[in-house]
Amino acid sequence: MSTAAERREIMAATGAATGAATEMAALEGGAQTSAGAGRETRLDTLRALVLSAVIVVNMLTISGLAYLTPDARAEALGPFDMALWHGLDVLFEGKALAAFSFLFGLSFSLILRSAAAQGEAPGMLFLRRLLVLAGLGLFNALFLFWADILMSYAALGLVLPLAARFSQRVLVGAGAALLASGPVILALGGFARPEPVPQGHVENLEVYASPAYGDTVRQNLDMVLNATDGVDSLLLMRLFMLSGLFLLGLAAGLSGMLKRLRAGVPVSWLGAGAALMGLGLGLQLGAGAEATLVAALGVLHAPIMALGYLLVLGYLLGSARTGWVHRALAPLGRMSLTGYLMSAALGGAVFYGWGLGLIGTLGTAQVLLVALASIALLAGFARLWFAWFLFGPWEWLWRSLTRMQVQPLTMATRAGAAG
Repeated sequence: MSTAAERREIMAATGAATGAATEMAALEGGAQTSAGAGRETRLDTLRALVLSAVIVVNMLTISGLAYLTPDARAEALGPFDMALWHGLDVLFEGKALAAFSFLFGLSFSLILRSAAAQGEAPGMLFLRRLLVLAGLGLFNALFLFWADILMSYAALGLVLPLAARFSQRVLVGAGAALLASGPVILALGGFARPEPVPQGHVENLEVYASPAYGDTVRQNLDMVLNATDGVDSLLLMRLFMLSGLFLLGLAAGLSGMLKRLRAGVPVSWLGAGAALMGLGLGLQLGAGAEATLVAALGVLHAPIMALGYLLVLGYLLGSARTGWVHRALAPLGRMSLTGYLMSAALGGAVFYGWGLGLIGTLGTAQVLLVALASIALLAGFARLWFAWFLFGPWEWLWRSLTRMQVQPLTMATRAGAAG
């Protein structure tokens, strides 16, 4: 029997065993139950595209460009690189994180459905998932890239099991209220307009250029503990933004949005998404206004544009012409945790002193090329990996620690467990 035939036979034998867990696998990076069925590749591809935007934003920091002050950056970069920097800032800064946060909330609805199908208690399962996620985030912050988001997700995600008890209408209202509360509190409290956390930490250029990996770890710890000093407005906005997007994502998942993705997305999504993107862009331009409330409302541009992006991409990915995009990126979406962590490792290998030591030496365009090359490498790895394995490597660890039992990793081990 050929290897391909063996794999098909194993997948057929394990289809019944994995059917109830398919939607949980959509979050944890699990395998399909059969070729072309069992997973919504549009969601995987959407997750991969959002992850790619996150990687671009993170790579601009790892490269050293984000540590510069605006004046120093303008002096260091040529006109084209400076224009590209501003363009990437408008397109991705804050929006990538916001879109990823919405998808995190949506993914919790998958956990609810999977747990219900298997007779499990979703609250306890999710709490263990968050605890493990916090540990993975701490590992990332110390040993890979200090600007970790996983620990924030683990902490703020605690609201989701409680929130799932409420109706979709309440969730949408609460999510929108949380998003709106941030700028209102900024305005009434007299907080300064949020500024990027890395900006001005120029000492990082020298420290991360050190060939001693221990220096990287110590500086990561220092950034985790001290980088947010004096940026209360940014932390406040992030608290409200992430929480609000979690609830909106949960409401979308509970509304049956995934079923509508499979059935076909109406063209109204395209119009609504374009309108939100335009509104967000207008708010971003107004963020520099002198009027306090107008400037505060401007910080809403990130979640509004992010929701617009998701609607537009959700519609476009339904086209038959985007099949190649699904084939190229869906596997990476299935291992988004692995992609997130390994992109930080790749960035360190290129820019830090223990790697190639290119920190502070490349312009915006060159850094963007490094980010795109990293995305392509991760997408290729994911495609090869899933030819043999059920879960991404970090997803498998996350799943095993959550369930406090070593989970099957290969198709053969799952077939043995099912038999």
